[in-house]
Amino acid sequence: MSQVITDEKTGIGSGLTGPRIRCPLCDWEPPSDEVWGCLCGHEWHTFDTGGVCPGCVKQWHSTQCHQCKGWSAHSDWYEY
Repeated sequence: MSQVITDEKTGIGSGLTGPRIRCPLCDWEPPSDEVWGCLCGHEWHTFDTGGVCPGCVKQWHSTQCHQCKGWSAHSDWYEY
């Protein structure tokens, strides 16, 4: 179930669901069809699973940006 984001001051919903996902280093926002690869060979959109590979259940604590190539903590990509 998705959560509607509301402005704390006005209480008005923004129409967006969930957190904004962006690279904490360069602000690149990955499109929904972007994929990351795991050591097991599985490819998937890492933000669909919170950084957990559906192929082998490896938890990725860091995520590489496809734009700037920098690595950041996976949790730092979520902007609430």
